[in-house]
Formats: sequence, structure tokens, C-alpha cells
Amino acid sequence: MKKLVHTREISMRTSDLGDHTILVEGSLIDHRYRAGRSDVAEESELVHHMAIQLKVKGPRMLIEQAEASMPHHPREECTEMLPWIRKLEGLEIAPGYSMRVKRIVGGVRGCAHLTSLVIAMGESAVQGYWTAYVAETRKTGLPEQTIKKFINTCHLWKEDGPIVRELRETSKPKDSTGE
Repeated sequence: MKKLVHTREISMRTSDLGDHTILVEGSLIDHRYRAGRSDVAEESELVHHMAIQLKVKGPRMLIEQAEASMPHHPREECTEMLPWIRKLEGLEIAPGYSMRVKRIVGGVRGCAHLTSLVIAMGESAVQGYWTAYVAETRKTGLPEQTIKKFINTCHLWKEDGPIVRELRETSKPKDSTGE
């Protein structure tokens, strides 16, 4: 018989702020459950409610501003880690992002829960930016710089695959600024 003992809800929202800038808002909520005599949890205890906001500037996907909050936490000492999130300002969301986040704020340099959340937010930022700024230009062509950000990030985006080939065929030539 299985008994529910823990749930984690991670949610993210991405908003277009204009001028190739997006705001990614993420939250993590953990509940622990105490089961009664059946497999139905009778009581739940809120353990963590944490939130992060990342202001990201495209097309480089540069984190311009990072803020974190802990509306609910198990120990007061947890809040000592809130300022660490600012260390991510200036970080580019690009291949290797997760590893760089862990190097900057992982382990004893940060909070495991917030680190997990901010890593997941990287993918959400890419999806949000794509939706706001890149998808509409796919048919008319994308700058090579933009295409390079996605190459080899998953099976569909492999360098010699059909998506990359199609995008390169419709790509706009670079202008004098390299974009």
C-alpha cells in the first residue's frame, strides 16, 4: 500500500517586459503529509514556500536582476541565504547554465531548494523568450547567434538535425553588429 508523504509543486510564469526583456517568476512549495490509518493523507504540513524572480535580457539571455523570497521556511536561518541569489546577476542562460549555477550558489554557498528552482527557471526563461521574441521570426530567419544558443540542447536541436538545417536555410545574414 502506498502512502503519500511529500509533494513538491514548482510553478513558473514568464512575462514580456518589452525591449527583449522578460520576467521569470518561479515558486517552490513543499508539503509533508502524515497519513492516518488508510492511504489517504489526513494532515499536511507546509515546509517550504520559496519564490524567485529573474529579469532576463535577450537575445543573450543575461540575468539582469535576481530576487528571492521565502514566505514560509522551516528555520529562521534559511533566510540568511536570500542575498546569494544576486550572485547570479550577469550570468548568461546558455549551455552549461546548470553547472555554472551550482558552482556559484550550490552547496553551502546557497540553498538547495532555491538552487533547484533557479536551475529549472533557466529552461522556462528560454521558452518564454522564444515565445515572446523568437518564434515569430522563425519563418523569416533567425540570426546565427540565436540559433547557436539552441544547438545540441536536446535531440531535436542536434547540430546536424532538420530543425537547425531549416533555420539556417532561412537565416538572415548578420548585420554590422553581428546580430
